[in-house]
Amino acid sequence: MIMKNSKYLALLGMGLILAACGPRGEEAQLARMEKQRDVLTEKIERLKQEIAQKTGSAVKREKVMNVKISPVEKGLFQHYIQVQGMVESDSNILVAPQSSGIVKKIHVNAGNKVFKGQLLAELDGSILESSIAEVENGLKLAETIFERQQRLWNKNIGSEIEFLQAKNNKESLEKRLETLKEQYKMAKIFAPLFGTIDEVLIKEGEMAAVGMGAFRVVQLSNLKIKVDLSEIYISRIKKKDLVHVSIPVAGREFDLRVDAVSQVIDPKNRTFQIEMKIPKSETGIKLNMLSVLTINDYTNHDAFIVPMNIVQETGTEKFIFVAEQKNGDWIARRRSVKTGKNYHDRVEVLSGLKEGEHVVTFGYQSLADDQNLAVIVDQ
Repeated sequence: MIMKNSKYLALLGMGLILAACGPRGEEAQLARMEKQRDVLTEKIERLKQEIAQKTGSAVKREKVMNVKISPVEKGLFQHYIQVQGMVESDSNILVAPQSSGIVKKIHVNAGNKVFKGQLLAELDGSILESSIAEVENGLKLAETIFERQQRLWNKNIGSEIEFLQAKNNKESLEKRLETLKEQYKMAKIFAPLFGTIDEVLIKEGEMAAVGMGAFRVVQLSNLKIKVDLSEIYISRIKKKDLVHVSIPVAGREFDLRVDAVSQVIDPKNRTFQIEMKIPKSETGIKLNMLSVLTINDYTNHDAFIVPMNIVQETGTEKFIFVAEQKNGDWIARRRSVKTGKNYHDRVEVLSGLKEGEHVVTFGYQSLADDQNLAVIVDQ
């Protein structure tokens, strides 16, 4: 009997424990924890407000930023543009025959040096040769008849008409012979200048036509570089401006002066042309070599120059951090600036800086206005 009662009491206790750990017990425990959390959150917020009221903005200014600074000085600022040009020559001539015909004989090869007036090639002129021979024979007879008529006329023998006819016949044949010889001369191709045969574009036995190139003759002593520039530079580039020239394939670098600046804009590509003559002392340079030109298009002898990377932007505003001393401490000041041209890693500052100030050159990305600084001065 006692054992049965004990089992009953044990089962009853377990039931009460399970009931206490049921859904209602968990809800009560959650409510107690949420209340404790709310009390703790309120205390945290109250403590934050008290700290802010006591310290104010001094909390921010207590943080010291390590930076490097550099003094602002006036100096020479030069802007350059880099463009590509081509080596050319005014004495680069494509020689064409003045008459059409079969190429009879070519007298030169590519690479030969020629002098002005030298015979380069002959076209077939057999028909003209026959015509010249025929006219020459006729002219001999006409000259004989004229001489006889002239002797008779001088002795007042014969009629004036016969004398004039003989004279006219002789003069007509002389002019015709002169014309035929000029035509025959046009069947030959001559060098127009002293230079080198760069190309031979015809072959013996082929047909050569008027205006069709037969030889290219070049004179390497009169080389120059021509460059097309955008119209925006036409007011910046002037005669005698300095140009640094690099010819990569020849491994040559040298300086030239601008010899000519075109004042006409090409309407097709909106460019104008400049020209520099290559001195004869620069050897090893050939026609059509690619050149890289660095041209000084802007110079300011009295400019504030700073590293381009320290200029920051927010919207339309550009600003720089400068370092000022206040009561013996260095303080960051945000300064709005207006910039001009830039070249490589340097930029020209037109306004916003004064000589003698110090700009922050390292550590500027994380700065705030009025922040304390620990500085290292770059000289």
